[in-house]
Amino acid sequence: MPTTQQNRLLELDSLRGLAALGVVVFHFTINENADKLGWEFRYGVTGVDIFFIISGFVIFLTIQKVKKWQDFAVSRLARLYPTFWTCVLITAACVYWYEPEYVSWKLLLANLTMFPVYFGIENLDGVYWTLLVEMIFYLWILAIFLIRGLDKIVTISAVCTAVILLFHMGRNFYPDFYGYITWKVQLLNHFPLFFSGILFYKLKFKGFAWRYVGLIFLCMLAAFYLHDKGGRSMYHVTWLEHNLIIVFYHLVFFLFVVGRLTFLIAPPLLFLGKISYSLYLLHQYIGTRLIHSLNTGLNMNIYLAILVAIGFCIALSYGVTYYVEVPAIRAIKGWYKARHGRKLEEQDTAGAALP
Repeated sequence: MPTTQQNRLLELDSLRGLAALGVVVFHFTINENADKLGWEFRYGVTGVDIFFIISGFVIFLTIQKVKKWQDFAVSRLARLYPTFWTCVLITAACVYWYEPEYVSWKLLLANLTMFPVYFGIENLDGVYWTLLVEMIFYLWILAIFLIRGLDKIVTISAVCTAVILLFHMGRNFYPDFYGYITWKVQLLNHFPLFFSGILFYKLKFKGFAWRYVGLIFLCMLAAFYLHDKGGRSMYHVTWLEHNLIIVFYHLVFFLFVVGRLTFLIAPPLLFLGKISYSLYLLHQYIGTRLIHSLNTGLNMNIYLAILVAIGFCIALSYGVTYYVEVPAIRAIKGWYKARHGRKLEEQDTAGAALP
């Protein structure tokens, strides 16, 4: 296995590429398409779970390299916003083409912030909900960095997990408050998966310890409990199905930790990983509309329509990745280095759904 940290993380790029493709196939085979196909890839909805585990791993790795909080903040903003803004504008144009009455300046501007829920506005595209989960996690880990608590990240995360579980368990005592908070702070429904990622980082780079293994097991149990407390999986897979998939994702990550996933380092999977952020953001509305137009309007076979939509979304994502995301990151990093004399950490193996 390659010895550099960069190469060791290539498996994560492949994993996020596979997870993104799973989410795409999920969205392209549900609802009216499921009726036409006679089946649906329900399990693809859980792709976000492995995104969150990967994010916990890589974001913790990343923040340990920074010298100042501004380095972390700028690197995250550079990765997220130029691509996100581009994808929002492309999707808004598509929505306007099909449903002009739905698009408004208020909707567009609220979505460009990445936090439309805080303005009482719905997401322009359904997949955007995970971005808020990720951003709140970034703020949480940045706060720990600011209080110089990274060396106690395991203890802090364990306490946070316990508090979150107690909060969920007591929901019957404050139903209105519970519903409001879990909608506005959806990290509360997924935090154990991020914690698992941090623990896997510890296992891989700090050495084996039974306490990490035990805590990973407890994180899985916590994720089992949270199945019907939020997220989207509860609407498509059963409690048992979701739990088995969560166990599978943790086993896959364990194989990564011990160096048994190098077979995933293949050009097609690395390519999917590279474009996964744009693919994730662009596919749902645009792809499902394209499938409908091809199948209903042109009488194209549903399987062929889905394949065409997948190919189109991949091509569009390639364009956004290499003509917006990569140049924007390079430009922002160059500006930051010139202004502050510090080089931002490379984020090519950012590892999250949303890098």
